[in-house]
Amino acid sequence: MADKAIGWLVAGLALLPLGAEAAPRPPAVLQKIADCRTVAGDAARLACYDAAAAALGEATAKEDIVVLDREAVRETRKGLFGFTLPRLPFFGGDQGDKRAKGDVAREEINEIDGVAAAVRAVGYRQFRIVLEDGAVWATTEAISVDIPRVGSKIHIKRAALGSYLLKVDGGRAVKAMRAG
Repeated sequence: MADKAIGWLVAGLALLPLGAEAAPRPPAVLQKIADCRTVAGDAARLACYDAAAAALGEATAKEDIVVLDREAVRETRKGLFGFTLPRLPFFGGDQGDKRAKGDVAREEINEIDGVAAAVRAVGYRQFRIVLEDGAVWATTEAISVDIPRVGSKIHIKRAALGSYLLKVDGGRAVKAMRAG
């Protein structure tokens, strides 16, 4: 239990802002951990950290707070590729341009690769493609040559004016949209 609490403590401290303008004020449960640094006396400081770590563990178990590392944010952004997201700081929203260069929130995902897990014809040579990660894409124009099949390699990239281009097995790009 103590090792788990220390792990949550380290993860929580990683989310604390580096400067006043870096992010909104952290949740109270994380602020309590940061406040323990100012407690005088080793025993009192340790007791403070123990109580704060227990509160963080409890809040995490109840899913009142969720701690994501950079890789989890990258994977979430990749999974949401094609959707319009609200302007949230950890997705590069309002605070995004104030963050350091190279920050995960500033990394723009402009293309993804996947494998078709399911394919269904929905019109004249138009298809609804479910990728292995669960993302659903629909072609919005006819595919003339490369008909998608289960197992086909799918490449999708951002195009002009909020549109997307989809290639099946490296073939000709066709317009597509995120459908789920």
